[in-house]
Amino acid sequence: MGHLRRTWALALSSIAVAFAAVPALAPAAVTQESMLQDDNSLIFNTPAGTARTLDKLVTLGVDRVRVSVFWATVAPAADKQVRPDFTASNPAAYPEHAWDRYDQLVRLATARGLAVNFNITSPAPLWATGDAPREDIANTFQPDPDEFAQFVQAVGTRYSGTYGAAGGSTPQPARPPLCELSRSCPAPEPQPPVLEGGALPRVAYFSVWNEPNQPGWLTPQWIARPGATDGSMVEAAPHLYRRLVDAAYRGLQASGHGGDTFLIGETAPKGLNVQGTTRAMKPLRFLRQVYCLDDALKPLRGEDAAIRDCPQDDAGSAAFADAHPGLFAATGYAHHPYELTASPSKRPTDPDYVTIANLPRLSLALRQIFAAYNRANGLPLYLTEFGFNTNPPNPLGVSLATQARYLAESQFLASTNPAVRTLTQFLLTDDAPRPGRNGVSEGYGATFQTGLQFLGGRRKPSFASYELTLHLPAASVRRGGRLRVWGLVRPASRLGRQTVRVQLRRTGAKGYKTLLSTRTRSGRGVVDKQVRIPAAGTVRLAWIDPRTKKPVLSRTVRVALKR
Repeated sequence: MGHLRRTWALALSSIAVAFAAVPALAPAAVTQESMLQDDNSLIFNTPAGTARTLDKLVTLGVDRVRVSVFWATVAPAADKQVRPDFTASNPAAYPEHAWDRYDQLVRLATARGLAVNFNITSPAPLWATGDAPREDIANTFQPDPDEFAQFVQAVGTRYSGTYGAAGGSTPQPARPPLCELSRSCPAPEPQPPVLEGGALPRVAYFSVWNEPNQPGWLTPQWIARPGATDGSMVEAAPHLYRRLVDAAYRGLQASGHGGDTFLIGETAPKGLNVQGTTRAMKPLRFLRQVYCLDDALKPLRGEDAAIRDCPQDDAGSAAFADAHPGLFAATGYAHHPYELTASPSKRPTDPDYVTIANLPRLSLALRQIFAAYNRANGLPLYLTEFGFNTNPPNPLGVSLATQARYLAESQFLASTNPAVRTLTQFLLTDDAPRPGRNGVSEGYGATFQTGLQFLGGRRKPSFASYELTLHLPAASVRRGGRLRVWGLVRPASRLGRQTVRVQLRRTGAKGYKTLLSTRTRSGRGVVDKQVRIPAAGTVRLAWIDPRTKKPVLSRTVRVALKR
């Protein structure tokens, strides 16, 4: 997604935070999905390249891919201020080949048993935005909710499961028109016939907009307070996003997706203390404002409510939930709990930040928000982007071994949180640097090096660790005592219960010996055992992949004896 997806990466590297220890953990969940996003590899790729990527994801045990449906990529005359004359709710009214990349992905993923999450998001066509004060934010500025509703309806109609049932082959994808979103723009080349004709498969999993609390995706974040002479500002992005959620809900209802997964939020983990048109907003402040609540979680009133298009009295608040059904009927709340380089066990001190370390704070806020409108339970969490930058290649990243360790710990934190439904790896393959972009870190500051493999395809240690994950919440024990050993055989979601061996190599010994042989839990391949440790040494998991008959080994963890 290049620079469009991540203007907030700079903010993460410039905000200093302190941390505290994480609380006690709940029993492990066994039903969470594994999701992965890599738009460059999945939608800005040739059919053969997309197919190869999907095959790799199947091997790794991925259950679902998250894909950005860029409004401006599909819309006609996206770079024009004047709206073309077309029926925006009808997918057939869009330009020839406009949908090819998404048709290709959905067909290829479905053929491999991979489910799809469509995140429908900016950049928007210029004719569907407001009069931006700057050219660089024109595609994100005040997007028109009525136009967005029609686009979402077109997406929903095309991927309803019946569209194109009359037959005919799907056209060969054309060269991507938005090459700046991809790593390169290769010349067209002959491709094998990997696309099929007939009805397009159904997509039944949608989320609304990407990181609306970040200016790279939605502007303005703040506007001048009407009538103020002191330069004070008021939040604008939450009101804009509330209207976009309303619009997406209408569009999906109109296209037959009323019973499908519908995620809201997609918020970034942090924000800034300064206010301005392109100053990122902290996620919990953004969330409260979306639901028309103040910092004390009380309904906004008076002028504060009016300028945010919120109810101004009790009667209006009583009708708020019915007026905005998408906010309350959503399947879940999507969030991106990045730290990028900090340990996943270190909590942010800012009360409005939400990272992997303090997810219960987000769950509590959602329960309190729903309770303010006499609605129960809040919403479950869908962690739809996550990862750690590595050095190499990013000078500001963590080591390759640390990335594997942090990802394993993060998976443990997510899997042992009963509110979490999925944790999404972002990316499979590192972004290329963009020299000259933002002048940071040799071009890495505007991109992500969170992949499981380097740009050329060479695998990082995290690649194998992702397939077979090992985490020890504690790494010291008294001789003969028991340690909790937690693991995840990710492909078991497709293969069924698997046998896994917990092995120890004693300090000074040459080989590993099996301490315990156990079966994964039903569902998603979780291993969660108290294992007796007879000596100090190195622990690993070993599993025989029934598809290849070859052993798969986890990363290793050093275990010490307490005195």
